[in-house]
Amino acid sequence: MASERIVILGGGFAGISAKLAYPNAILVDENDFMVNTPRLIETIERDLPVSYALIPRKVDFKSKILNVDFKEKKVITTEGNIKFDKLVIALGYEQDLSKIKGADKFALGFTLGVIERIKSLKPNSRVSVLGGGALGVELAGALSKRGYQVNVIEVESRLVPYLTPDFSKEVQNILEKQGVNVILKARIDEIRENEIITTQGVIKTDYTIFSAGFSGPRIIKDLGLTNKNNRMLVDKFLKSVDYDFVYGAGDCANFKDGFIPQSAQVALQAGEVAINNALKDNKIEFKPIQRAIVLKIGDEYIGSIKGTVIKGPISALVKSFAISSLENKVKRLNKIILAI
Repeated sequence: MASERIVILGGGFAGISAKLAYPNAILVDENDFMVNTPRLIETIERDLPVSYALIPRKVDFKSKILNVDFKEKKVITTEGNIKFDKLVIALGYEQDLSKIKGADKFALGFTLGVIERIKSLKPNSRVSVLGGGALGVELAGALSKRGYQVNVIEVESRLVPYLTPDFSKEVQNILEKQGVNVILKARIDEIRENEIITTQGVIKTDYTIFSAGFSGPRIIKDLGLTNKNNRMLVDKFLKSVDYDFVYGAGDCANFKDGFIPQSAQVALQAGEVAINNALKDNKIEFKPIQRAIVLKIGDEYIGSIKGTVIKGPISALVKSFAISSLENKVKRLNKIILAI
C-alpha cells in the first residue's frame, strides 16, 4: 500500500530509479554524489580531475549502512536507525581481487580511489588490463591513447563475449588498430610484480589493472541474505527469497533461477520494477532488456542495437544521449528531495 514506509538502500542507478518512481520513499546512501563511469574513463583519457565524473546527488538520509534488523524492520546506520515496512536494497557492486594469487599485492582495482594512480603511470609503461568486457576495452582504448603499451587479457575466446560475435570482432579490430595487444583464452593463474602468469604464457607488464572481478557488495552476505557472489537472490518480481517485504535491484541482486545482467540500463529498469512491486504486491514481472550498448574506444565509437552493429556519429550520439539521460535523472531526483 502507498501508505507504507519504504526505504531504499543505495543511491546508484537502481536506487535513483526507485526514488523517482516513488518520491515518498526514503533514500539512504553514505555519499552525496554518484559516479558516472563513462565520464570516469574520460578523466583517464583526457587527464581531467576525478570530480568531472562525479554527479552531485541528494539523498534523504546521508549515512553509512551498518546492518539491517529484518525482524524489527529497521536499518541500522551510523546516524541512527530507520524503520521501514518495505525495503529495496540497491547497494551496487564491489570488486574482489582475492580470487587470483598475487592480485591484492600487485594489481590495481578499478575504483575511485585508484584513478589518480592510474592517470599517473610512467610514460611508455606496459599496462595490462584484465578483463575484456565493456569497461576493459574502453579502459584499454583510453590508456593506448595516452601512449601506453597496452595488453587486454580475456579468459573467453572473444572480447565482450556477452554480445554478438560480429560486435566482438569489430571491437577487437578497433583495439588492434590502436596498437592494443589482445590476448584471448587466457586464464590468469598468478600475478607477480612485473609479470602475469596465464595459460597463454607469461606476460611482462609494469602495471596490472583489473576491469573484472565485480560482485555484489559484501554487506549482502553479512546481512545473512541468500546470495550468489554477494548478489542477493530474488524471484521474478525482484522479491528476496528470504523475506517477502524485501526487494533487490541493480548489481547487488540476481535471479534465483537465471541471471540479471549488470549494467546501468538494467539497473534503472530494476529500481522502478522493485519499488512498484513493493507498493503493489508483486504485479510486475521483471524482464531485463539491454536495449543498446555503445563503447568509446579511444576516438572511435561502436555500438550494438538489437544485435546490429553501429559505428561512427550515430553511435556517438547514442552514447551522449545515454550519459545526458542519466544526468537528467539525477537532476530530477535532487529537485524532488529538495522539495520534500
